[in-house]
Amino acid sequence: MRTVLKEDAAASRTELVALLVPEGARAVLPDAAPAAASWKADFGDKVGSSLIVRGDRGLRWCLVRVAAKGKLDAEGVRAGAAQARLAAEELGCTGVTIDLSRAKQTAAMVQAAAEGAGMAGYDHAILKAERKQAKVKKVTIAGAEVNTENRKAAKQGSIVAEANLFARELQNLPANILTPKEFAARARKVCRGNAKLTVKVLGRRQLQELGAGSLLGVAQGSANEPQLVHMVYKPGRKSKGKVALVGKGLTFDTGGISLKPSAGMEDMKFDMSGAAAVLGAFEGLAKGAECDYEVHGILGCVENMPGSNAQRPGDIVTAMNGLTIEVLNTDAEGRLVLADCLAYVDKKVKPDRIYDIATLTGAAIHALGHLNSAVISNNDKLAKELIQVGERAGESYWQLPYTEAYRDLTRGQYADLQNIYNPGQGAGTVAGGCFLSFFIGDRDWVHLDIAATAWKAPARPYLAKGGGSGVGTRTFLELLRS
Repeated sequence: MRTVLKEDAAASRTELVALLVPEGARAVLPDAAPAAASWKADFGDKVGSSLIVRGDRGLRWCLVRVAAKGKLDAEGVRAGAAQARLAAEELGCTGVTIDLSRAKQTAAMVQAAAEGAGMAGYDHAILKAERKQAKVKKVTIAGAEVNTENRKAAKQGSIVAEANLFARELQNLPANILTPKEFAARARKVCRGNAKLTVKVLGRRQLQELGAGSLLGVAQGSANEPQLVHMVYKPGRKSKGKVALVGKGLTFDTGGISLKPSAGMEDMKFDMSGAAAVLGAFEGLAKGAECDYEVHGILGCVENMPGSNAQRPGDIVTAMNGLTIEVLNTDAEGRLVLADCLAYVDKKVKPDRIYDIATLTGAAIHALGHLNSAVISNNDKLAKELIQVGERAGESYWQLPYTEAYRDLTRGQYADLQNIYNPGQGAGTVAGGCFLSFFIGDRDWVHLDIAATAWKAPARPYLAKGGGSGVGTRTFLELLRS
């Protein structure tokens, strides 16, 4: 998808011009358009209202109502631009112009317009013969000054959109295709041929040598070999610091011996959404997203199956950092995988800060519904920064408590730790996060539980109902810019 900047908007038979009109403002179209008297009564003043205006010679304009100028934020522009893209797709146009002349023309708004238009129209029917193919091939942002800052913003928005779509594509793949080894192969492909990126993959033998008994215990019931993927991005100039992004990559989760109910189990192909978010961020870095940090991306790619060699409830495993873990429930497997991934990062990478992301607990849905991802951290400043970054990216997060009292509830009777709280304690999302905190060493750390938002997020103009949402990818790319 090409994204370009132009000072003026011009409609054509193949190009739909969309004007973002703030609440209370009057829509003004060029002289080539029909007189306002013929259409102004049909254009509502409620945010989200839209109208197609048809002129002579096949020219068409789209009016999209956005929030009043004083209240208009990047998310409003993102949604308005997505509405315009969807209208262009419906009309069969090959291009859409987002005219910001009546809205705000800051670089942040230019980026948001490129993001919204770039993400909209995705069809998650990934293997259907009649899958919808995008008709729009070019997005033009008009009405803002054509300068270096805005050009960078438009490029960044386009890259972020592509990275989000990449993550969603991974989420929507079935587990018979996206096995742990296939996930690793796709990570290699992202990094291939880019001087700033390297990748290595650790299989079962290397993980055994490292003592990754927690991760390997989850994998032992599956015929598919586990893979720990370690990607590295170096900016090509002096780095501002070292950041680690760690993603849970359960390519399928049956629950193991603690088998899940059959209803809805097909959704468990999405249990790799954390790893998809991290690999999506690296796809963005590979395409030129702005970043001055050395970034390490760790993917724990595993399948949790109830095979004859599967881990049993009551088994005790030893993680890479030497801590023993009593497995009270084999369906609390994501934290066992992440435990060794985090211990690996602490031991081998030694970053300044760690962010892990996972569809970790169904309890997150009970706590927050589908509107926010949960945040747990040992550093309130980092947690608040992450939440603010997410707000800019249009992804919402809410911080949950992290205290020694909650951590103590994860201590085991027969081993150092147990992988769930004892019955009656509740706080399942906090339990998952506090368990992970034993594997980060003394490092600053933020945990993101996206179980509530990864695949049942509310529909938005740029995010169709159903399928993966790609949550986390845009947040990470915005974080790495700041």
